[in-house]
Amino acid sequence: MNSESEISLSTAQIADLSSSYIDNGVKKDCWEILSVNVSEKALKAEIRMTSFFVSPTDAGGFHLTIFSTQEFLAQLANIYLHVQANLKTKSRETWMRECAITSRKVIRNPEKIQVEMSFLGLKKIQDSLVSIATCRVYDDQGGLFTARLKGLLR
Repeated sequence: MNSESEISLSTAQIADLSSSYIDNGVKKDCWEILSVNVSEKALKAEIRMTSFFVSPTDAGGFHLTIFSTQEFLAQLANIYLHVQANLKTKSRETWMRECAITSRKVIRNPEKIQVEMSFLGLKKIQDSLVSIATCRVYDDQGGLFTARLKGLLR
């Protein structure tokens, strides 16, 4: 453990300590939604990574990141809120007001990522729809993320 109270790092030291995934790999992660089923209070979807970065420090290979997970959960929440508003095309803005994601067990299968979203308290406030979603993201290898989102369609 470093006992100094403050250390100034050079750009070379910063580079040496930085995650190659955060610097460059996140830009290589792409996903697509393969299917979506929407009911009154839920959404189920299947996601596939179309390209991804494999960290040189992860011997297990691919692992789903919280960054990609947040992106596709936001997109799925956007779809759900538009469907609930009886809109056929994206014509309104969706704002994610809060997001908390917990990685319970690493998700390793990039081909078949399952998503289940349960929406609580869908409320109409003037021209907006507001909702909270609890989410499960998992694969066929026992991987699991949980999430809670708060968002609105304006």
